[in-house]
Amino acid sequence: DMILDRAGQKGTGKWSAIEAQTLGVPATAIEAAVAARVISSLRDERLAAERAYGPAATGTISRDIIDDLELALFAGKIAAYAQGFAVMSTASREFNWNLPLPTIAKIWRAGCIIRSQFLGTIAEAFGKDARVANLLMAPAFIEMMKGASPSLRRVVAISAEAGLPMPALGSALAYFDGYRQGRGTSNVIQAQRDFFGAHGFERMDEPGAHHGPWGSGA
Repeated sequence: DMILDRAGQKGTGKWSAIEAQTLGVPATAIEAAVAARVISSLRDERLAAERAYGPAATGTISRDIIDDLELALFAGKIAAYAQGFAVMSTASREFNWNLPLPTIAKIWRAGCIIRSQFLGTIAEAFGKDARVANLLMAPAFIEMMKGASPSLRRVVAISAEAGLPMPALGSALAYFDGYRQGRGTSNVIQAQRDFFGAHGFERMDEPGAHHGPWGSGA
């Protein structure tokens, strides 16, 4: 209780987030973790905001959520590892590195700051199919996420209702939902981009670039 709630960082998370953005790979859990540390460093501003708005955590959480917490953390962990390995997989293709992802997982399991028994499961998944687009699409991980994601959803919802920030778990859930959404809502974004900047958009029924009936912009 006497440890100051101001998290430090050495920059590895920031570097990972930057590389993910550069490669066009969503690494939302990593980015959220970095942002959470940055927010924690703004202690004077946080104290002032608490005085202005009142404390964020205004609700209570039942002990019945304990089992869900374990599975929620597991689901968030799967999403975070999936994002990290997606960054490496994309970089490997982009720069012709031929990274041996199963071997990397085994090396990390043997001795690394993120070492865990879970890496053995990752190594096995990549060993069975080195070309899998994302760990979330590996058969073993599909079953694990089907079992754990409902708990992640409940924990994020309950935490939001109670005013408890869970940026990494919340972003992991959004990533999971976005990744498995066959038809999303980015068509609205594309329409907006065309409206204000005449950037054009693709159609589902016709190839090529198209523009809407709203002219070149506002």
